Amino acid sequence: MVISPRFDFDDGGAYCGGWEGGKAHGHGICTGPKGQGEYSGSWNYGFEVVGIYTWPSGNTYEGYWSQGKRHGLGIETKGRWVYRGEWTHGFKGRYGARQSMSSGAKYEGTWNNGLQDGYGTETYADGGTYQGQFTNGMRHGYGVRQSVPYGMASVVRSPLRTSLSSLRSEHSNGTRATGPPASDATSTVSLGEGAEGEEYTPFESDIDATTTETYMGEWKNDKRAGFGVSERSSGLKYEGEWLDNLRHGYGCTTLPDGKKEEGKYRHNVLVKGMKKRVIPLKSAKIRQKVDRSVEGAQRAAAIARQKSEIAASRTAHAKAKAEGSEQAAQAANNESGIARMMARELSPDFYQPGPEYQKRKLLQEIIENADHAVNMEEEAPRPEAAPPPPTPPAAAVVAAQKAEECEEGPNTIVICMVILLNIGLAILFVHFLT
Repeated sequence: MVISPRFDFDDGGAYCGGWEGGKAHGHGICTGPKGQGEYSGSWNYGFEVVGIYTWPSGNTYEGYWSQGKRHGLGIETKGRWVYRGEWTHGFKGRYGARQSMSSGAKYEGTWNNGLQDGYGTETYADGGTYQGQFTNGMRHGYGVRQSVPYGMASVVRSPLRTSLSSLRSEHSNGTRATGPPASDATSTVSLGEGAEGEEYTPFESDIDATTTETYMGEWKNDKRAGFGVSERSSGLKYEGEWLDNLRHGYGCTTLPDGKKEEGKYRHNVLVKGMKKRVIPLKSAKIRQKVDRSVEGAQRAAAIARQKSEIAASRTAHAKAKAEGSEQAAQAANNESGIARMMARELSPDFYQPGPEYQKRKLLQEIIENADHAVNMEEEAPRPEAAPPPPTPPAAAVVAAQKAEECEEGPNTIVICMVILLNIGLAILFVHFLT
């Protein structure tokens, strides 16, 4: 009995390739229900071994499989995010790195069930970092948050760049985190968010474009909470209790000139301090509570530094796994190429949707990039008109008019050239795929 190399499933999917014992074996291509999704690569008695899976959106996974799930080393490209590293029974981890191809934001470290979990390093679009512990995709435990100069953070905070987007805003299983942005806006100005009209004014006078801030301490559910120390390059320092990224509880703020403000804070504002109006007994109680909080903050900072060192080691291991996944992806592409060639030989009319999916995604990205370039051009600030110069001779007027004609719309011409170039590259890429 001769088994046909092509088999059509009842759900609309199909397989074309090698068979053995009534199961897919060797090299072949399989499409999902109703022809949605495609795996191309090698098989072992009905299970994928190494190859490429392409979703209708154009997202891909290139790497190893086990028992029908992504397992081993591999690379997932999803939207503008790329994950490189290990996979365990279909989920990201144990070690791997995920990076945004548009902003450069990334996470390198340990994972569990597809989420950042354990120890790792987040690097944000503005260049700031967090190094420490994670739980269920959020900063949780102890860690060190280092900001970039405040001027840089302010520039990258442009709404067109989404630099403050959390690395946890979108996970591989399609769920979205409801927590705050990972590169929280308060990370560089956490000591200066006092409410307007309060008795004690916020300390923002020391912030300039070169000011940086380091926070070492406890984190809960992606926010500074518990005990911790925040210190700015300007000399401003706070040691004490935190809640929701704000000074909350007892603590001590040391000003750049060496003076101190001690007492109880509520939502970043000092409500009970060491003032003359406070009676000695009450003052002693506040002093005791402040001292305990400062000691707790210093202990938390020391633990955070230790956890940061562990995270650095885990980060290095994750980088090594990410590099290894490149070889796995290359192997997957080789096996996929063999499977495609074999399917074309066995059944020339067998539809292979993978290249079409990637073609659509590429064209969509080109359109989005072109739209973004046009929007940036339209929103670019225009220089104010200068006062009219003295009336020049007629010959000079003609020369100036010709110069203006040559310079007219240079940005529009460049944008059109970029769009045409991208379309040409897309056509070449499509031709290569087909």
